[in-house]
Order: sequence, then C-alpha cells, then structure tokens
Amino acid sequence: MAATSECAPLFLGLDLSTQQLKGVLLNQHSSIVYEMGIVFDDEFPEFKTCNGRHVNGDTVTAPVLMWVAAIDLLMSRLKATGLAPYICGISGAAQQHGSVYWRQQGVETNKQLDPRVSLRQQFDSAFAVLESPIWEDSSTSEQCQNLEQSAGGACELARITGSTAFERFTGPQIAKIKETQPHVWSQVSRISLVSSFVASLLIGDIAPIDCSDASGTNLYDIQCGRWSQELCDSIDPHLVQLLGERVVMANEVVGQLSSYYTERYNMRQCPVVAFTGDNPSAFAGFESMFAAGRSAAVVSLGTSDTVLFPLEQYPYSLNTSSVAMQHLDGHVLRHPTDRNLYIAMLCYKNGSLARDWVREHSLGSASTWADFSNAADTEPMAPRAFGFYYLSTEILPRAKGIYRFEQHKNGSIVCPNGTRYQPVTVFSTSNQGDSHWSDARAIIESQFMS
Repeated sequence: MAATSECAPLFLGLDLSTQQLKGVLLNQHSSIVYEMGIVFDDEFPEFKTCNGRHVNGDTVTAPVLMWVAAIDLLMSRLKATGLAPYICGISGAAQQHGSVYWRQQGVETNKQLDPRVSLRQQFDSAFAVLESPIWEDSSTSEQCQNLEQSAGGACELARITGSTAFERFTGPQIAKIKETQPHVWSQVSRISLVSSFVASLLIGDIAPIDCSDASGTNLYDIQCGRWSQELCDSIDPHLVQLLGERVVMANEVVGQLSSYYTERYNMRQCPVVAFTGDNPSAFAGFESMFAAGRSAAVVSLGTSDTVLFPLEQYPYSLNTSSVAMQHLDGHVLRHPTDRNLYIAMLCYKNGSLARDWVREHSLGSASTWADFSNAADTEPMAPRAFGFYYLSTEILPRAKGIYRFEQHKNGSIVCPNGTRYQPVTVFSTSNQGDSHWSDARAIIESQFMS
C-alpha cells in the first residue's frame, strides 16, 4: 500500500489488549486509513500462550517479552505499507491493572536502543519479572485484605482510591511480588502499568502513568490527584518513586518518538501522547462523538465486559451510610481527559471467552458465531431458567463455576416472589430438541442481567 500526500498527516493509535496488539491509522478527519493486528497466539507460538496469557489456577500472567516483540512486528508491517513516514502523532491504550517491572539495566537500555537490533534482543535482560500479572489474576486475596486493613477498612480504601481492594488491581499484585519473590523485588528499579509501558517503549524513557489508569491500582488518591503515600508505604516505602511521582492526564504529551523507530522504521520524530487504560479510552472515544453537555453510557463487550458512565461528582465520602458507600461493587476512575469528571465502571471478567466456550461446548468446535446467534435467537429463558458461566473467578458476583437453574415446584432455591428453582446439570429439552442449545440464550440473558 503506497502512501500519498493526500494521506498526510496520519495519527497512529495502538491498543495492547489481552489477546492482541492492534493498530489503527487515522487521518486529520478521523477517518480510518489502515488497520492491523498482531494476534499473540498466532504470531508468537514460542511463548505458548492461550488467548494471550498463561493461566495457572487463579494466577494469570502474560510474557512481557511477547509484548515487546509485538511492537517490533507491528512497526515492521506498518513500514511495509509505506505509511509510516506520514505519522505525526501516536497514542493509545492497553489492558488495565497489569504491571511491568523494570530492572535498572532495562531503564538504561531503553534510553539507548540500537536500531540495528530488535527490541526483543535488546530487552532480553531488562525486566525483573518476565511474567507480568494481568487483569484476569485473582490470586491476591491476602494482599487485598492487608491493603484494606492499612487504609482503615474497605470503605475507607474506596473513599480514597475509588474501589475496595480487588485481586486484579495493581497494588495487591505489587504487594504479592514483594512478599513472595523478595529476590526479584530487590531488582525492581521502576514499575509501569501496561499502558505506560507501551508509551515507555516508544519514547525511550519511562513514561508517566495517566490518572485514569492509576485509578485501577488501589494506590491512587483520586480526589487529591496523586499517589496515596500511606497506601504505597504500606507496601514499600519507595513505591511512589518506583511508580513515578508524576501522574498525567491522558491528553498530555509525554515525549517524542525514540530514534530507534525513526531510523529502523523510517518514521518521523513525532509527539507521543500518554497512553491510558482500554476502558477509560473507550469511554472517552465514544463520549467525543456526542455534543458538549450530553452524557453517554458505554457498554464494551470484549475479553471482559464493562459498563461505563460519567459522574460529575465523586460519590464516595466519609458518610458511610450514604447510598454510594453502601454499594461498593463497582469502581470510580478519574476521567482521562477532563479534570472535573469521573467515570463509574462495572467490570465482568467472563466476557467473550465465556461466550466462546459456550459456543464450542454447546454447538461444536466447528460452529460459527452465526450458529451461536441462531441458537440464541429463541424464546426467552427467564424466568423459566437461568444459566451463569464463570470459567474464572468472576468479579461481579465473586463466583466461579457453571450454574444452571430451572423452575421446579419442589426446588430448594426460593426467590423473593416465592418462585422455586432447582440446580440442573443441563437444561430441559428446548424447542430445537437439544438441551445444549439453551446455553447460548442463557449466557446472553445472564450477562445482560448482570
């Protein structure tokens, strides 16, 4: 694909998600010029990931060097299009909560990259932790309890950081590494979130974390707009310095594109704008489509499913009897680009992968999403029956397993209206004559109810 002067200027947006690194080129009219994707399982079989990660019980990680290699591969394919020289600005997003642990050697290597050598080769010894904990991890229950205790209770932690302690959040993950791998912790020089990690690779220096992604750490004082010294000190007295004291808005320029990319991929030196989390990024993007003064609620269906909506006032306070303080299941994040707004978020871990599991187990591995849609396009299951599919420990509610229930006059589970349900292994025969067909409809209903 050859570029012409009509393409200039172009802007590159990157998204390092759970399963792939995606890139999109936009022109000055916000029209898509080119899209590309690097699917981790397909492109890097040597890392032996499944859907972009390694799962060992409740511990879920991703190889940081796989992410590094993906940046190089995407840039090489971008160069082959002939469009790279027209890029005038770069920004992006990444999966929330995940963390990257730099050695000092890696920090220095990043500042003096050799354009003749791949990133993966140069960063081979750059990281103290090679398997980065990611958002699907739920192995930090003990650290969550400790963090809430340090804050003075779950309500106080939510008042400060926007959330009670959640296993996937960065703070508990950092605490776990320090407690269980002291020899590794002693090598840590800086800590990035996945979003600021990508920006760091691009500018050749450690990029600051943005305020919205910082809100997903259980360490950031949302109202004060800075790291909570007390909470950080409860994990390590140097943690604020490891994270970087400066926290930025997601529309701030954090540096210029490193000479590694200008020389290796024929790109021009251009500004790199702070990266943020994928969820606040999606919200800000959709919000920009609406006229000023109008609000929008965003439902995002991905590896995780999320619901996001704007808040003009911070809902959590010292009044523990308030409605907001009585319902702490969700999260409050700083708005990525507006200092005066916040975002409320509900997150469900078992999203697209759970739907994919139902499709394969109900309809067969050769089935398509069209088959799934046909199977789900039946009469409603509720209130006759319900199905819940939590392949990994769910966030809302905190549960794990496959659960199916049907109405039964002798059922042991009684709803407030007196309707009785009994657990079943499979649903009763549906209209299609195959009980498994009902799972496609059931997962759609239960996920929307959640």
